[in-house]
Amino acid sequence: MAIFFHWDDATRDLWDTAFSEAGTTADIRTVDNLGDVNDIEYAVAWAAPHGYLGRFPNLKYIFSIGAGVTHITEDPDAPLDVPIVRLQDDMLVLDMSCHIIHWVLHFHRSYYLYKQYEGEKKWLRHRYPDNGDRRVAIMGLGQTGQDACRRLRDLGFDVTGWARSPKEIEGVRCLHGEAQFDALLAEADILVNLLPLTPQTENLLDANAFTKMPDGAFIINCSRGASIVDADLLNALESEKIKAAALDVFRTEPLPHDDPYWDHPNVFVTPHAAAPSNERSAAQFIADNIRTAMSGGTPTPIVDLQRGY
Repeated sequence: MAIFFHWDDATRDLWDTAFSEAGTTADIRTVDNLGDVNDIEYAVAWAAPHGYLGRFPNLKYIFSIGAGVTHITEDPDAPLDVPIVRLQDDMLVLDMSCHIIHWVLHFHRSYYLYKQYEGEKKWLRHRYPDNGDRRVAIMGLGQTGQDACRRLRDLGFDVTGWARSPKEIEGVRCLHGEAQFDALLAEADILVNLLPLTPQTENLLDANAFTKMPDGAFIINCSRGASIVDADLLNALESEKIKAAALDVFRTEPLPHDDPYWDHPNVFVTPHAAAPSNERSAAQFIADNIRTAMSGGTPTPIVDLQRGY
């Protein structure tokens, strides 16, 4: 039994130790050292070269070194009949919540304006509403969305969450389904997108959605770039219907040098850095899941390809 491993930025000693301590195997194969492909039963990968995952006839599970799995599903040769296990660990959830809290506070307290004033040497202070008067809307109530809701609630913000199916979070108003989506938009002073990319969520935030939001609202996107119609967002920013946006994800990554987001004064670009996988916790999570599989159990969470996550 062997494991195919691919991540360009990995600290290999750390991963080898995690696999060994979990009692899995030291027989780790890479693109430069595949050996007999029939030996490979597990793949642990982030952005493996297209075609590789389809070369292992005895593959039992594919483990994504990240919460997203489009780097696997967009490979035309990927064996999508093999279960895909996505990364879900506490450090990733905490890091994403910290990113969201940072930008909520940044917009709530007008720090985005102070950065502009700094260049103009302008000494001008802005009042900001009480936290309880700022309505923050979270789209997507998986583990990460629920954690962000609770943390923002504990900071005193007026938090509403929205998901496809009903959810309950103490102290948070939870909406669900297409019928309640407009209600979410109507009270989104700050809108946070955590939805996975599916056919239903692609282009979800378009001109029609922006018109239903409060004037001068803010957007925080840390899910997938294709959830937003870029031209519509840029138009909404120009009209100041949307006051500013913090974007961590984009349709094309890295973001091309000529993309208008780079030069827009009220767009804040980060390089898909909201919640990078913590190597130590990711390695432990995946190694433990491989041990579970080797013992006849079922790793979790397995991606439902029909739902997209």
